[in-house]
Amino acid sequence: MQVAARTAVNYLKQCGNEVLMPENEDEFTVDVLYNILCRQESSDVPLPARVQDVVSRYVEQGKNTDAIPCTEFFAPKTIDFTHAKYICIDGLYHSYLLIPSDGYKSRVTAGWLSLLVNAGDGIDIDLYLTKQPKERMVHKLGQQLRINRSKIKETSDTNTDFDDLDGAIRSGYFLKDGLANNEDFYYMNLLITITAETPEDLAWREREMKKLLVSQDLAVSACSFREEQAFLSALPLTSLEKHLFGRSKRNVLTAGAASCYPFTAFELCDDNGILLGTNKINNSLVIVDIFNSKVYKNANMAILGTSGAGKTFTMQLMTLRMRRKGIQVFIVAPLKGHEFHRACKNIGGEFIQISPASKNCINVMEIRPADTSVDELLESGALEKSALASKIQQLHIFFSLLIPDMNHEERQLLDEAMIKTYNQKGITHDNTSLDDPKNPGHYREMPILGDLYEVLVASPETKRLANILNRLVHGSARSFNQQTNVDLSNRYTVLDISELSGDLLTAGMFVAVDFVWDKAKENRTMEKAIFIDECWQLIGGGGNSLAAEYVLEIFKIIRGYGGSAICATQDLNDFFALENGKYGKGIINNCKTKVVLNLEDEEAQRVQDVLHLSEAEVMEITHFERGNGLISSNNNNITVEFKCSDLEKSLITTDRRELQELVEQHKLQQAAMPT
Repeated sequence: MQVAARTAVNYLKQCGNEVLMPENEDEFTVDVLYNILCRQESSDVPLPARVQDVVSRYVEQGKNTDAIPCTEFFAPKTIDFTHAKYICIDGLYHSYLLIPSDGYKSRVTAGWLSLLVNAGDGIDIDLYLTKQPKERMVHKLGQQLRINRSKIKETSDTNTDFDDLDGAIRSGYFLKDGLANNEDFYYMNLLITITAETPEDLAWREREMKKLLVSQDLAVSACSFREEQAFLSALPLTSLEKHLFGRSKRNVLTAGAASCYPFTAFELCDDNGILLGTNKINNSLVIVDIFNSKVYKNANMAILGTSGAGKTFTMQLMTLRMRRKGIQVFIVAPLKGHEFHRACKNIGGEFIQISPASKNCINVMEIRPADTSVDELLESGALEKSALASKIQQLHIFFSLLIPDMNHEERQLLDEAMIKTYNQKGITHDNTSLDDPKNPGHYREMPILGDLYEVLVASPETKRLANILNRLVHGSARSFNQQTNVDLSNRYTVLDISELSGDLLTAGMFVAVDFVWDKAKENRTMEKAIFIDECWQLIGGGGNSLAAEYVLEIFKIIRGYGGSAICATQDLNDFFALENGKYGKGIINNCKTKVVLNLEDEEAQRVQDVLHLSEAEVMEITHFERGNGLISSNNNNITVEFKCSDLEKSLITTDRRELQELVEQHKLQQAAMPT
C-alpha cells in the first residue's frame, strides 16, 4: 500500500499537483474522517480540541483512557437515516445523486469532469475506477459481439431495436480495438454528494445540480431509499455498494479514464496574502502573498494593460490591502497623480507632489541617514562603504537625464565639482564627516543644487553645465533648489510627478525612485513594496540607458532587501523599445508574477511571446472587460475577476460616471448638513 501511495504521489506531482505528505498518517486519517463526518463541528472545533474533550469525558466517567477507540474522535454525535431522500449527520443534511449507466455521453473532452468538481460549495464528487482483467473482458466482448451480430441479422432496419444493436456492435468493436492497442478496461462510477444546513437548501442545490448535469447531456438519478448505502460508499474507503455499482457502472478504456482527471483548474490561494478577486473558472478566491519566498522566487510583479483597462485601479487595490496588512508602500506616479490622492488621504498616507509649482521638495543631493541596525546584527557590523561615493554615482544618472548630450570630459568635470560642493559642507568620503558636530545624532546640512551651480559657474569648462542647471536653481523649476521639506517616514507614500514634463519628467521620476530605493534598502527584514506607474517613461524608447539600468537593477536586487518592485505600463511597444527591449524584457523576466489586463491584438501577440501564452489565453486577453485579468505565476495562468468593496471603489475609481455619482453624493451630504 505504501508503494502504491508513493507511486500515486509521483504521478500527481508530474501532473503539476502539490501533494501534502502527513508526518503522522494515523492522526491524518482521523483528521480526514473527522472533517468528512463532522463537517459543521470540525469547522469550529479542531481535532486536538475534540480529542481533549473525549479524553476529559472518559476521565470524568472513570474509564481507562489508554483504550479509547479511534472512532470516538471522529464519529458524529447523531446520524438520522429515517428519511427516504436525505440523511442528517450531526445537524447537516446530505443527499446523493449518481449518473446511471446509460446516462453518460458517448464522447467527452479532456477535463470534462472539472465542471462538476468546481460546482461550488456543498457539492462533492466521488469517482470510482475499477480495473478489469483484460483477458476476461476480451472474451466477454467477443461473446457479446457474436450475440449482437446474430440479433441484428434477424432484425429489420425499420425495427426500433436496430439502431440500438448497431450502436452496441460499433461500441464493442471500439472497445476491442482499444484493448488490442494496450489500453486497459475499467468500470467507472460517479457519485455526487450534496450537503446543506436545511432541507430546503438541500432540495434547491439538488435541483440546480440536476439542471447543470442535464445541460451537459448527462442523465442523473437520485439514491432514494438508498441514502445510507450511498453515505457508506462516499466514505474514503474505495468501496461502492453493490447495488449502486450495478446501477451506475460505465465501461471506459484508459483514454476515457484519463479524460476524467479532475485537477484541471488552477488555484492561487496563499495563506497570508492579499485578496485580489475570484477565479473565473471555479469561483475560488485568489489570494496572493508575493512575499512568501517558499512559493515565489521573488516578490516582483508587472501589470500590463492598454489605456482604460484598469491598471491604476488594480495597482491601488493592491497598495491599500498591502498597507492594511502592515507592508510599507511607496508609489511613484508620473501621470495622473491626482488619481492616488483620495486613497492616500483616507489611509493617512503622505502625498508628495514634485513639480515647479509645488512647495514640496526632495533634495536630490541629500545623503539620507540609513538605518543599519539590522545589518549590524546580521553581519556583526555593517559593511563600511563611502556614502558620498554612492550618492555621486546616483547623481551622475540624474544629470545624464537632465543633460543627455554630456560628453566624457564634462562628466569628469561634473564629478570633481560635486566632490568640491560636498567638501564645502565638510563632507568627505569618510562617513564620520556626515555627522553634525553641533547636533549629535544628526547629519550635517546637505548641499543643494544652488551650491553645485555656484561651483560649476565659476569654471569656464563647466559653464555650459551651469547654464543648463540654472533652470532648476533660478529658473521656472527652482522649487528643486531647496532642502527636503516633506515627511519621508510615512508607511504609505505617494510621489506625484505628473505635473512635470519633458526632460524634467524623467529627472523628477529619478528623484522619486532614488528616494524610495534608499528607503527600501534600510531594513532587509521588513516587507516593503515600490510601485512604479507608467514605467515606460523611464525605460522606454525616449528614455536614458543609465536610468533604465537603474530601474532594472531595482528589480534584480530588491529581493535581497526583503522588498517588491511592481511596475505598470500601457505602451508595450515603447516598453520594449530601448536597446531592442533589453530593459523591458529584463524587468519582465525578473517579475515572478505578471498581471495581464485587456490588450490590443498587436500588444497581446508581443505578450504571448514573452509569457508563452496559448492562443486561447491570447484571445481572452484581447476580449477582457474592465475588472478582469490574467495572473501568470509559477507557470500557472489564472483568469481573475478583481473584487473591491464599496469604500475601496469610491477611493480608487477613475471612471467618469462613477466619479460623477460620488460628486452628487457629496452634494447631497453637504445639503443635508445643518448650516
